[in-house]
Amino acid sequence: MKRYFVAPGRVNVIGEHTDYNQGFVMPVAIDKYVLLSIERTDESVIALSSAGREPVSFREESIEKTGDWSDYLKGVFWVLKDNLGVDFGGMKIKISSSIPEGAGLSSSAALEVALILALNSVYGLKLGDKELYSFAQQAENEFVGVQCGIMDQFAAVMGKKDTAIFLDTLEMRHEYVPLELGEYTFVVFDSKVHHSLSSGNYNTRRAEANKALEILGKNSYREVSMIDLFPNRGKLGDLYYRRALHVVSENMRVLEAMKMMSNSNFENLGRILIQSHESLALDYEVTCEETDFIVDTLREIGGVSGARMIGAGFGGSVLALCEKIEMKKIVEVMKIRYKERFGIDLDSYEVRPSDGAREVDATFPL
Repeated sequence: MKRYFVAPGRVNVIGEHTDYNQGFVMPVAIDKYVLLSIERTDESVIALSSAGREPVSFREESIEKTGDWSDYLKGVFWVLKDNLGVDFGGMKIKISSSIPEGAGLSSSAALEVALILALNSVYGLKLGDKELYSFAQQAENEFVGVQCGIMDQFAAVMGKKDTAIFLDTLEMRHEYVPLELGEYTFVVFDSKVHHSLSSGNYNTRRAEANKALEILGKNSYREVSMIDLFPNRGKLGDLYYRRALHVVSENMRVLEAMKMMSNSNFENLGRILIQSHESLALDYEVTCEETDFIVDTLREIGGVSGARMIGAGFGGSVLALCEKIEMKKIVEVMKIRYKERFGIDLDSYEVRPSDGAREVDATFPL
């Protein structure tokens, strides 16, 4: 019997590169999904297929990393076998997706979560929400080799429609924040500059942030305030000072944004988004020419409350908070200017806060 499961992508409204630094984040699950079908077979192989990709088959007793799309799925099997000793047998898994890859919308976490939810349901593993997102993160950290924080997998499991999630990644305490956008909407602009996180830049930033913490003699950025940073600027040196400055100031912006969202103060929320982007560009240095251009151009267009780079950076997408009535004009202007500057057709997506991973039927619309 074939069963179907979906997991959403996510945008992080505010709190970038803070999740693996035990800070605050504010993700939103979105109405872009990975759809996975799973069917048990009498054969001894696990067969994976996805539109536009070479099919992959492997045996559960010899799971090896191959450096392609299948690693995100293999990692889930590897983690479950390592932690639970599950014997899966044969199966056929087919993947389709409406989440653009490499755009910073967390297609990899959605893929991992869709699979682990499917295996949990089909094989009766009785995993709770915490185990679902923790094992999915472990697959990406230890098998794929990307030292991501918990936010992406957490949002894919825990998302709720018309709601953002305030998440304290140190204490793993979360709170749902109503996100009734009213006359506003979120638009994602995909720069088409796509990153490969396992290639090094992402892990380098993580190591630099950890080094800054070590120099400060602190165990966590939750022990660091602006008052701690300024007197230690010489001790840290310019690079480590700026890395730490971003983390500390971004945590403050998440708390400020939470209050604004609770009061539907979207004009001031836009201002916070712009401040975040400037910090990501100047202090954490994870933006690129293309995403900087998108943000700078959006700031000049009427009807845009604010915008910032989202995702790991080094490419990817920009999230813009726009007035609904002006959205069509904003998108048209951006596409023209981006094409003139870079010769690239800019993609854009209106995204809405969505529910998290769940079982669906075969008619689920991607």
